[in-house]
Amino acid sequence: MRNTENVYWSTSLPRDHQALQTLDAYCQEWGGLSRAEATRRLLIEWDKLRRGESPATWISQQPSSQQSMAGSHQLIQQASGATNKPMRLNPTAKAASQSLDD
Repeated sequence: MRNTENVYWSTSLPRDHQALQTLDAYCQEWGGLSRAEATRRLLIEWDKLRRGESPATWISQQPSSQQSMAGSHQLIQQASGATNKPMRLNPTAKAASQSLDD
């Protein structure tokens, strides 16, 4: 159910755009975020950094480099025509998303 206090919009990129591939890699590295949730998180993180807030709350929750490499490897295997299917959010990604809302 949509919250009447929130603002909603949609966006798009060409299927073969490098930024879309980067967004999909970010989604995989954070445990299967949706593109929408990843975009929301990136915007919030950028805003907090821009205002000089410490990123410590979410840096400590980032996946290990080994997990990141595994996510990137899976993305490469899927190729550019891959779909971004909704996946169950892992607990680390969920906690990191919630910390950004504070």
